[in-house]
Amino acid sequence: MASLLCAQHRNPLQVIEKQLSNGMQVWLNEDHTRPQVFGAVVVKAGSKDSPNTGIAHYFEHIMFKGTDKIGTVDYLSEKPWLDSIATKYDELANTKDAIRRSQIQKDINRLSRKAGEYAIPNEFETLIQKFGGTGLNAYTSTDETVYYNFFLPHYIDQWCELNSERLISPVFRLFQGELEAVYEEKNRASDDVFRSAMDDIQRHIFAGTPYAYPIIGSTESIKNPQLSAMSEFYQRYYVAGNMGLVLCGDIDADAIMPLLERTFGRIRPGKAPISAPTHLPSFTNHDVFHVKIPVPVVKIAGYVLHAPTNRDPDYVPFTLALALLSNSEGTGLLDSLSNSHRVMMATAGQMSFKDVAVAYFGYVPKLPFGSRKTADRLCRKQIEKLKHGQFTDQALEVIKQNSEKKRQLRLEGIDTRRFEMINAMSHGLTWSDYLQQDQDLMRVTKTDIVRVTNRYFNGDYMQVVKRYGSNRKEKVAQPDYRPVTPKHAGTQSSYAKALEQQSVKAVMPRLPDFDHDVKTVQMAPLVTFYSVPNPVNDLFKLQLIYHKGRREDNRLTAVADYLSLIGTYDLPLHRFRKALGELGASIDFEAGNDAFTITLSGFDRHLVPSLALLRQLMTRAKADPRMMKDLIHSARIDQKTFFKVPVNITNAVVNRVIYGSRSPYLTQLTASQLKKMDGEALINIFKSLQTNELSIAYSGRLNVDSVTEAVRRHVDLRQVTVPHSFTHRPLMTYDRPAVYFYDVPTARQTTVCTYLSLPAMPTEQARARFALWSQYFGSGMSSILFQDIREFRALAYAVNGQRIMPSIIAHRDDPTGYLAYLGTQSDKTMQAIGVLDSLFSAMPLRESGMAAARQGVINRINNDYPDFRDMARDIALWRTAGYSAAPDKALSELLPHLSLSDITSFYTNYVRKVPRVLIVVGNKRMLDMQKLATFGPVIELKKQLIVGHR
Repeated sequence: MASLLCAQHRNPLQVIEKQLSNGMQVWLNEDHTRPQVFGAVVVKAGSKDSPNTGIAHYFEHIMFKGTDKIGTVDYLSEKPWLDSIATKYDELANTKDAIRRSQIQKDINRLSRKAGEYAIPNEFETLIQKFGGTGLNAYTSTDETVYYNFFLPHYIDQWCELNSERLISPVFRLFQGELEAVYEEKNRASDDVFRSAMDDIQRHIFAGTPYAYPIIGSTESIKNPQLSAMSEFYQRYYVAGNMGLVLCGDIDADAIMPLLERTFGRIRPGKAPISAPTHLPSFTNHDVFHVKIPVPVVKIAGYVLHAPTNRDPDYVPFTLALALLSNSEGTGLLDSLSNSHRVMMATAGQMSFKDVAVAYFGYVPKLPFGSRKTADRLCRKQIEKLKHGQFTDQALEVIKQNSEKKRQLRLEGIDTRRFEMINAMSHGLTWSDYLQQDQDLMRVTKTDIVRVTNRYFNGDYMQVVKRYGSNRKEKVAQPDYRPVTPKHAGTQSSYAKALEQQSVKAVMPRLPDFDHDVKTVQMAPLVTFYSVPNPVNDLFKLQLIYHKGRREDNRLTAVADYLSLIGTYDLPLHRFRKALGELGASIDFEAGNDAFTITLSGFDRHLVPSLALLRQLMTRAKADPRMMKDLIHSARIDQKTFFKVPVNITNAVVNRVIYGSRSPYLTQLTASQLKKMDGEALINIFKSLQTNELSIAYSGRLNVDSVTEAVRRHVDLRQVTVPHSFTHRPLMTYDRPAVYFYDVPTARQTTVCTYLSLPAMPTEQARARFALWSQYFGSGMSSILFQDIREFRALAYAVNGQRIMPSIIAHRDDPTGYLAYLGTQSDKTMQAIGVLDSLFSAMPLRESGMAAARQGVINRINNDYPDFRDMARDIALWRTAGYSAAPDKALSELLPHLSLSDITSFYTNYVRKVPRVLIVVGNKRMLDMQKLATFGPVIELKKQLIVGHR
């Protein structure tokens, strides 16, 4: 009982640091605000420990393939084939002759197909999902590799068992498929011209250090992976003394250590080899580096300089110095240049790794004819002010207050706190070191700022200047492999059967309770106030949600953008931002599909004066013609760069097919339309908006009466007289197959989607079956799409599916839809399309997949439980949409009663016979257009049809 009471009152910001007997670090953060746990294994080794080889990243992929117990029906029989494959990859890496390489690859393919006869694909992910997990993933960074997911608290034993077992004896099985997945990843990166530019900059900044290379490795290394090198990497770095465990959420920190010792305590002890610390060379002798970016007209330039890492005593004062130059409140010395229209944009920031860090400042001159030389001089002048202490003590105190607020915000919820814990651990900090930075921050003086600014802004820098153009794309071609088709998909290993014998209490998902999780006050006939207490800190968030969105008025996005650029008749922009900054407050605007949200946040003690500033902006906003010009210039830049980003093109094409002329990409305001308006027009639209039905969501520590009274004084509720009415955007329906194609001549990757226009799902039973089928068919690594397209055949890096449902109760009788998506290499496109189409026409039935799908839906419902910051807003939006209880309530009650026959009947009645619409975005020259036409008449879309006259 004492332990339970202690747990209930434990500070959710407390992190308990422990160490297992084998030397593994353990950080425990107990937080019962949400019914979930975030678990992560942190390996303190990343791409810098295998520079330019991609080995750390390759090994991250391998860690999902199981062990000598997980993912195999007979490891002793499988192992000789796997050993032979490893030998062949070593031979391939040492062979240059193309003919001989081709033969070796065929040998690897033959051996892989034999080894595949023993493999159980994705068994690890299936078990994670079966035992309450969602969001299973990993990432490789320069300094660390992290494996993580969320899970339901009552599955803590199984999570620890599985995640410790995967680290003890990982097996390099089904590597051929992961090799091709990495090829896909490399080609995706090559198609992203902005990412390519950033890689180019990083390569020059960190030249001569392990940080210069891309995480994924060089093209040459990707073509020549060595399993033996990966094994050596595992032996060196995957030891307990070089690893950490992070558990954050609904746990009992006082009782969990014996479990962790039994599971993670089994990991091989040892410490990673000590490597010499990395040091950046001087930038003094560097020439100007010109980076190619395919953005016309806009001039961009900046400087990169040395900076302290987050383990350096100078880190905190230097971070504050940068904030005095540029900050999110727009009150810095460099920010003042854009506030006063002397440059289009000026900013400063930093990038910190474990061993090295850099800072930067950069600028965009006024458009269209601003001088780079002038902008450069203006920025340097502001930096000189900082170096000479030409800023007030009050300005420093304001920056310290706002920095403290941002740190508190990063710590207050599991979603952000978990990454602070991971980054601190991987960079060699204790949690006490991390928290000490809060105290250090408040002790920083003006003298400290001047000292660090002069130390680091000292002339030792690299200049980076944008040049129009694009880098040459590298491409990794698909080897001539036959797909490996494991015979045991859905089979259980002996290990999995034994794990299932452990008894687990069935727990229903926790759902938001409209009556108890928020306090509701009807402040006026069309104004409802929702309040949730803040259990963590003294920061508030107040959201005014006007129920009218961009679907009804496409100008609202411009309104939201413009309001962030102007001041009031009483306070010009720079003074308005300064006043907000002094209070530690911020105001943000967002135009959503169905609502326009004003978010005011800050310290509870400053709620009333913060509301007074918001009132000024709501009632006395002053138009600024120069900011209107900047808004138009920004819109033009967005339009010019739109087609440089592959995902933009795909989204525009998909929305055109799904919504037709109602696509948001066709209805959004263009730069030309914006040019015909002025700032006064946008302000008038904003004032008119304030007559619409209003929900107010508050999270903080003040009592409801005091907050509602403050709102009544500062927000005119009498003018709220227009009831909400949702603008309906129905889905397109198709009664025959078709192929919609968009040509991207430079693309190395192809995006393929299949869209099904389905009938209405008016009953809860029909919607529950749809949700279960959607999970079974296309969600997660256990789904049909992932298994049959990526895992079995290595035809795509990304593959998934999603259902498209009306979000409004009143539209429950409207048609629904389903969209399947995959990204693949151009030379594998036709094969990928064929497999995708076959899965829709003859869906495989797997009992194990059904169990995983049902548990996956339960896990998703539970882990989607909102935190205290989002609870009031979510319930307000749900209620406005017509819900009297959480949208997933009926689904969670029906799930236990559904079976594989429900999936089968849904597929038979709704999916199999529906005409399929194929969407293809890729390079026409590299595709078989004649074969594509066999899936339906090909309709080639042009730019105007997907984005209009932009």
